[in-house]
Amino acid sequence: FAGIALSKSYTTVDRGTVGVVTRFGGVTGVVFQPGLNWRTPFIDEILVVETIIQSYESSDEPTQSSADYTDIPVSAQTIDGQQIAIKYTVLFRIPADQADEIVQNIGLPAAVVENVVKANSRSLCRLLAQSYTAEDLYSGEGVFAYENEVRSSLESVFALRGIVMEDFLVRKIDFDEDYIRAIENQQIAQENIETRQYEAEAAQYEKERQIRLAEADAERIKLTAQANAEQQRLLADAEAYGIEVRGLALKEYPELVQWEFVRNLVGVQWGILPSDGVTPLIPLPEFEQPVLTPTPTVPPVPTPVPTPEPTPSTP
Repeated sequence: FAGIALSKSYTTVDRGTVGVVTRFGGVTGVVFQPGLNWRTPFIDEILVVETIIQSYESSDEPTQSSADYTDIPVSAQTIDGQQIAIKYTVLFRIPADQADEIVQNIGLPAAVVENVVKANSRSLCRLLAQSYTAEDLYSGEGVFAYENEVRSSLESVFALRGIVMEDFLVRKIDFDEDYIRAIENQQIAQENIETRQYEAEAAQYEKERQIRLAEADAERIKLTAQANAEQQRLLADAEAYGIEVRGLALKEYPELVQWEFVRNLVGVQWGILPSDGVTPLIPLPEFEQPVLTPTPTVPPVPTPVPTPEPTPSTP
């Protein structure tokens, strides 16, 4: 008897769990932490409660899931009347310091899952989906908003029961096949509209580009014409100025006319200028007067005249 009593006087608690001590069926309020713990033999009983994170998951194949607790998807209806099936996961845990109260008020972890996690998560998923349209839940942003709303609601409900909700995750939302085809056709039509819009914008852009090129070409021609006109004006001004300068120079130095005349002579060996007060502008070469030698007269040689032969008489 002493050996049996000794073996009943202690218990070990594994990591990730706590031991809720009950005496004659009632919760004593004593919670054994992981390790070796002493108890009153034959009187105290230990209820093991897991305190690690546990998962509750709804899926099409519950038996194929590795979650701690599994269930089927939640059927719901959107605000616009579309039927949907929601697949989600709830991650939760029972805090060690609340284990005795949870066991007292709710029960062991299986009862916690059934009466708190499952009941509230399925109900809130179904009710809150009615605030969204099917299109909202079909796109990414709408799903994120729905997921955050359900998560916030579950955190409040779990906190009232002393349970910590770690996370709520929407895994997938299934729609009716007719709705999926309608959405796909709508998306295809929208893409076609956007494509035509892009093509129209591209054509408009090309038209504006051609207009800008034409305007740039016209501006280039205009600037070129202005530059040519300015160049001609500058050349005319320069020529007029040159004429004016030459006129002033000729007015002050008339001899320049003779200089220009003589300078532009081509192939002239000599020239005569007036001697009255005029100095030759170029040196004239001196030419020797040629000596005329008399040519001797040769008498002409008489040309012999041929003598005609006598003509024979006719008998």
